[in-house]
Amino acid sequence: MNGAVVLLIVNAVVAGLFALSYFLIARISRGQRPVIAFGVSYLLGMVTPISEIAIRLTDYPAPFMLASYMALLGGFLAMAAALSIFHRKRPPWTAIATLAVLGLITRIAIWGGTRDDLIYELAFQLPLALGILLCSHTAFRTGKGQLNHTLAGLFLLSGLNFFIKPFVAAALGSGQTARDYAGSAYALYSQASTAILLTAAGLTVLLIVIQTTIQEYVRTAETDHLSGLLNRRGFDRQALALLASAPIGKRQLCAVMIDLDHFKRINDCFGHDMGDRVIQAFADILRSTAPKSAHLARTGGEEFVILLNRVTAPAAGLIVEAIRAHTREHGHADLPTFSFSAGISQYQAGDSLADLMRRADQACYRAKTLGRDRIETDHGIAADSTASTVVPFKAVNA
Repeated sequence: MNGAVVLLIVNAVVAGLFALSYFLIARISRGQRPVIAFGVSYLLGMVTPISEIAIRLTDYPAPFMLASYMALLGGFLAMAAALSIFHRKRPPWTAIATLAVLGLITRIAIWGGTRDDLIYELAFQLPLALGILLCSHTAFRTGKGQLNHTLAGLFLLSGLNFFIKPFVAAALGSGQTARDYAGSAYALYSQASTAILLTAAGLTVLLIVIQTTIQEYVRTAETDHLSGLLNRRGFDRQALALLASAPIGKRQLCAVMIDLDHFKRINDCFGHDMGDRVIQAFADILRSTAPKSAHLARTGGEEFVILLNRVTAPAAGLIVEAIRAHTREHGHADLPTFSFSAGISQYQAGDSLADLMRRADQACYRAKTLGRDRIETDHGIAADSTASTVVPFKAVNA
């Protein structure tokens, strides 16, 4: 058994392990069902080395020769589709179908051609090279981040390798017949180079899948299922990260504590289902009115928090007043009228997140004790920092 045959066996096993990994991930994590497409890609790729081994053992190699070629091309095209599906983008079906037809026509057209001839080898490798380059383009177009760009680069190198192969085949010889291929020096180069590049690409895809799975688990664990906003755990993690990343001398952060007024009365008079719908409607108002950079959370039954970055107290007041106006005119005819009380605190030198939130909570409590449906600021904000003829909320000063 020569080295090329050993590599064929190794490549078949590696492809099978990759396929199994993706199928297991899809089974364990229901949110990762698109990963099945990666498994299909590697299953197709597994057919190629198995077919190459079968060619050496059978008296009728033609079916295995076609299966080897089309399975490899199909694996590349399936990978391009899988990358798009995984990233929730439309696969390039036209390009995939075109390359599949091109590959089949090309393989049939050169059937029985002179092996080791440069033109023959270029025609043989061209559809395969284009297929893997489509993977590179798809990875770069659909994915974001360093891992996706690394994957695009690995696929690009693999595509370039397929363009180099014809020259290596012409120089080293790929065997007089398909049966002789596995015993040629070219087969050793071809199988080794392809194995290294595509295994690296496969590991990168696996890392992307695992990273995405972890991110989705974290997102689920940190999201309030009723409102779709962050829960307390998610808010604390993101808020602490924001506080740590902001330069100490240039932190412009405002926290807003919001408590829906008389929420228990809504539940008692209209039922808990109506209360849930009010929560959802208010969450929609927050998402549509607050800045896109704001961190929004539901931290309790009727309690909400907003963390505003690069925003001063006057600007925070304008934002909260806009939310208050949209709440009064929520536009849901089937929902009762509701309001909220809010407290605003502004970051001060030396504040921890707990300090910032405590002052906002105290200001919110004053808003409730002073009649509800109003906005109060913490005592540490200067008198002129919240003065405005546009924002009708009361600033309480020390």
